[in-house]
This record gives sequence, structure tokens and C-alpha cells, in this order.
Amino acid sequence: MPTVPPTEETQPLTTLTSSAPALLALVRRGPAVEMAVRGHLALVDASGRLLRSLGDPAVETTLRSASKPLQAASFVESGAAAALGLGSESVAIASSSHHGEPAHVAAARALLAAAGLREEQLRCGVHPPSDPEAAAQLYRAGGTPSQIHNNCSGKHSAMLATCARRGWSLDTYLERQHPLQEEIAARVARHAGLEPEHLPYGTDGCGLPTFVMPLQAFARALASAAASDPAVRECQAAMAEHPFLIGGTTSYDTALLAAAGDRLTAKSGAAALFGAVARDGSWALALKLESGAPTGLPQIATRALQQLDLLPGELPPALAEAADPRLHNWVGREVGSVEACLQL
Repeated sequence: MPTVPPTEETQPLTTLTSSAPALLALVRRGPAVEMAVRGHLALVDASGRLLRSLGDPAVETTLRSASKPLQAASFVESGAAAALGLGSESVAIASSSHHGEPAHVAAARALLAAAGLREEQLRCGVHPPSDPEAAAQLYRAGGTPSQIHNNCSGKHSAMLATCARRGWSLDTYLERQHPLQEEIAARVARHAGLEPEHLPYGTDGCGLPTFVMPLQAFARALASAAASDPAVRECQAAMAEHPFLIGGTTSYDTALLAAAGDRLTAKSGAAALFGAVARDGSWALALKLESGAPTGLPQIATRALQQLDLLPGELPPALAEAADPRLHNWVGREVGSVEACLQL
């Protein structure tokens, strides 16, 4: 756990003083500061006590894909993962935001096949592989994108397998009132210290409910789950064992898990949300960029983890590349930089 003193005593989230977003990074192009990246950060201990913050730790955020290990825990807890006999790869792909590369597609298809399910039963929607080379390979081979290429297809496949295991409806698994989504809401709320019936939600890009809560509550959920929830801890172990399945070739999450997955679990989400938690739950960090755009997120997250002595000053090559501050144009020329300037 980071050896940093708390900045304030534990108190109900609703009493936290709201403050403006903090300056976290500067994007430079030539001599000009082209963009100021502002946002919010909350670092908590295992009890949810705030240790460090920047901006407003009580700012509300949707959880998006940053909560996938919490969602995938039902796949483990139900016994569905063990029953399929696919090992930890099925748990990793269930926790992933994969880039649609061949190994990702194969893992999601293997999960569906082992559960006796079909790709047509997925409800995540269609988009091309996020990885440009994987998309190019698909088109060169005369293929077209399908739901299996969706970056959430692993999570949806695992949800269908969980429903099949428990005898729940496969057709309505997306609905907030479905037993699976009720179970996930209860787990998320319990670890966040909130009441599930009062947990707001929206609809994620893949069609599933995405819950809304203060940033500090999300960090608390990550810490509590890692400290006390065996199913979530199994997801953490699978993510560390198979970091490539969590993102892909160009994924910051993959690079971070490959470098430090034995010590921490990290997962990004859309709208510029990032969560990292110690494997034992002794601390958790939640980061949200005000713009909702991912520019600067890897550099800011890396700088925060380094300042808290959770990453070394000299990064492993793959992680250094994923958090490279240099900006390049389409012909490969260096044209600017991202300077993380937060101080914890």
C-alpha cells in the first residue's frame, strides 16, 4: 500500500467539498500548449478512506468497462467458468475490452462453444476489430465484422454462459431487471458502500447497464472487492496471467498488466475512466478525465503510479512504449508531446 498520509478523515461521500478539475497534463505541439488535460483522482485504502485526491473525488462517473472484473465475477461465482473447462483464459476474456485480434476472437468463440451457445445470441452489436491490423486482415480475407469482434464480446459470452448455468433467460440478459444484472448491481453496490436500489445507471455502448457513482466510491468498490471477494480475485489472477486477452497489441491495460499484474490490476473504460487496485485490496486508484477523451490517460496514470511508488521510475520497454509521451503524425514524424504534470 502507498505510504502516504490521508488528506482527510473518512466521511460520507455526499459531504465532500466539490472542487474544480485538476490540471493533469499538457499536450504540446511545437512551441504551443495545444490542450490542457484536466480531471479528477481518488486514492483510497481498503476501507475506502481517502488517502489522496486531485480535483473532486466525489465527481459522478459512469463505470463503463473499468468495472468489467466486477461484472465477470458472476461468471466465476456461478460455477460456469469452472464447468466449461477452459481454464483461466475464459475468465480473462470475460474481463476484457479486447481489440478483436485473432486470439481474442478465438477465446470468445471457445467460450460460447463450450457453453453450447451461438454467436447470434450475443446482443453486444457489431463493430470492426479495434486493432487496425486485425481489421485489415479480416477485410483482406473477405470477411465482415460480426458481434464476436465487438470489444465486449467476451463479457457478453460469459454472461450468456452464466445465465445458461443458472437457468435464467438468455434473451433478456441485457435488461437491468434481469437476475444477472441484479446480482451484478448488488455486488458493485456492496463493495462501493451504496444501496443497489439507489444505484443510478445508464446504458453502455454494448447495451448493458453501466452504473453511476462518485469516483471515490468506485475506488472503494475496487479495493473492497480485491480484499474480500474470491470471485473478483480469480478475475484479477486471470487478467495477470493473460494480459494480452484484456486489451491487445496496442493496449495500455495489457502493457500495465504484463509489467505489474502480479502486484496490481488495472482496467480502463470509455469516457476516460481508469481504475487500478492492489491485488490484495490495500489501495485503489480511480482516475477520470474531464473531457471524456483518452488523450493523456496512459501518461497520467503511469505518472500517478510512479509517484506513489507503485511503478518503477524506469519502465519496462513495453509499458514505456504504451505510455510514450511523444506525439507522431501519420507519416511517423514527432510533432508534439504529452506532459503529465500532476503532483500527488
